[in-house]
Amino acid sequence: MKFKKGAFFAEKTIRPMFMSYKCHTVSPAFDVMEFLPLVVLHLSWACYRCEVNIMPDFQPNDYLFETHKDKGSERWEIYSWAVRDAMLKAGGFEACDLPLR
Repeated sequence: MKFKKGAFFAEKTIRPMFMSYKCHTVSPAFDVMEFLPLVVLHLSWACYRCEVNIMPDFQPNDYLFETHKDKGSERWEIYSWAVRDAMLKAGGFEACDLPLR
């Protein structure tokens, strides 16, 4: 999903991170079930593995904003698109452009 404005508006350097879950029988998403049963399932399964991937620091520059100005109307949108694109490629994820609403 697309990122929100908060982390990208100030155009500071950020360090992207993502988690890859290796057990496909239970989804770790909080929107699927309530929190307490989800925690019980996570803590009771020994086969449940999570790999935390820490990417290099990402710092925006004028080249990024000029080259990809078609990706958003504001600078923070271009910055968030670039970070999201790098994370999608590094993690092998599929993009979801559906609105959260």
